[in-house]
Amino acid sequence: MQSLKRKTPPAWVSSPSPSLAGPSGTRASPVKVEDGEDVKRRRADGPMKALTASHGNYMDPRTAALDLRSQLKSRGTMNWGDAFFYIQEACPGMEPGSVLEMLKGLERVRFNEANQVFEYIPELTITSTTQLASHIRLRSTPTVGLPVRPLREAIQPPQLANPWLEELETGGSVLIMRTLGPFRETALPPLGRKNADGLGINDGGPGRMKSVFWDDVREKGRAGKRVDDEFVFSWADVPIAETDDIGKLLADEELSASSAVPPAPKITPSGPVKKKKKSTRALKITNTHMKALGIDFSKDYEQLS
Repeated sequence: MQSLKRKTPPAWVSSPSPSLAGPSGTRASPVKVEDGEDVKRRRADGPMKALTASHGNYMDPRTAALDLRSQLKSRGTMNWGDAFFYIQEACPGMEPGSVLEMLKGLERVRFNEANQVFEYIPELTITSTTQLASHIRLRSTPTVGLPVRPLREAIQPPQLANPWLEELETGGSVLIMRTLGPFRETALPPLGRKNADGLGINDGGPGRMKSVFWDDVREKGRAGKRVDDEFVFSWADVPIAETDDIGKLLADEELSASSAVPPAPKITPSGPVKKKKKSTRALKITNTHMKALGIDFSKDYEQLS
C-alpha cells in the first residue's frame, strides 16, 4: 500500500495564521516580517506610474530641456537665473546645470554669454510694418487668412504686434477677423456706435483677433470710397414709423401687394394613366389586293397551261 502524505499547498493559497494571545488575554494580529532588501527590490522591479509632460516632474533631462525651450518660446527671452530656478522647481531631483547645457544645443535657442540670457529665434522675423504687410499680402488668400498667433511670435519686439496690426487695419490694408468675445452674451452694437455696455464692434482687447486677410478688393480699386461716419449716423438717427402708407398708395391705384394676392392653386398630380394592353393575336394575311390581278388566294392556285 502507498503511504498517504499530505501535499504541500501552492504558494497562492494563504492559510490563516492562528491568533496569538498575550499575557493580558488580548488577541494580537499576526505580523509578517520581510527582509528590507526584498521589499526594496520588489518596489524597484514592480510597475511604476508613467510620468507625463503635464505635471513637470521629468525623469530625463532632455525632456526638461524641451519643456524649457517651449517656455522660452512663449517668453522670447529668459535669463540664466530664471531658467535655473524653473528647472529646480519643476524637477526637484534633477541637476539644473545639465538641463541648461542641453538647452544651449537645441535648435532656435541662442545664449548670450555677456548678459547670460537665453533667446528664442523664431522661424520668421518681422521688424517693420512694411514687412508685416508684405508677408500678409503674399501668404493670405481671399478665403484663408493668416493666424494672428504666429505673427505675434515673428514680430520683434513682440509688444509691437498688436499696434502694427491695428495700424494696418485702420489704414485699410488688411481685414482682421475677430471672435465674439464680450458680445457672446450681448447684442452687437450698430455700425460705428456702441452698445448699452459702451463697447464698439472692435472693442474687447487684442485677444479677439483670430486671423488676418489682405484686402485685395481695395488694392484693385474695386472697394469704392468710404462713406463718412456723419452721413451714416444721420441716416441711422432718422425715425421710421412702424406702419407705412405703401398699402394705401397701392389701393388708390387699384393694385395690391404681392403678399395679398392669393397663391396659385396647386396642381395635384393625378394617378398614372393606364395603358391599353397590346393584343398578341396573330395577323391574318388576306392579300385581297391581288384580286385586281385575277389572283384569288382563297382558292387553290392553278398554273395556267
